[in-house]
Amino acid sequence: MAKHKITALRFGTHPTMGDWEAEYEITFTYRKGSPDYWNKAGGHWEQGYPAELEFVSIKPDAGDHGFFTSLAQQGLEDWAQDWLQGDGYDAALEVVASDNEAAREFAAELRRDR
Repeated sequence: MAKHKITALRFGTHPTMGDWEAEYEITFTYRKGSPDYWNKAGGHWEQGYPAELEFVSIKPDAGDHGFFTSLAQQGLEDWAQDWLQGDGYDAALEVVASDNEAAREFAAELRRDR
C-alpha cells in the first residue's frame, strides 16, 4: 500500500491569541473502493464501498505541552483523520491520482530505457 502526502491548513480563534492558522503535512494511505455490482449467484445488487484514506502521520507534531503533550498530539491526529474523511477527501484523492500518474510515467520511462 502506497503512502501519499498532502498539505492541510488548520485555523481557528483563541481568546488569548486571536485568529491563528497552521500548515501541516499529512501522510496517508489509500485503499481503492468498489462500485456497486450485480451478484450473479444471488441475483441481486451488492453495495460497493468508497475509497478509504487512512491517516499515518502529521508534521509538525503537536510539540511539547508538558503533561498534556500526548493529549495534544492525539487531538492533532484526530483532526487530521477527520480532515482526510471530510474537507480534505477530494483533495487527497487528487493527490493519489497525481501520484499514480507520475508512477505510471516513471515506469514507462524505465521500459523505454531498456
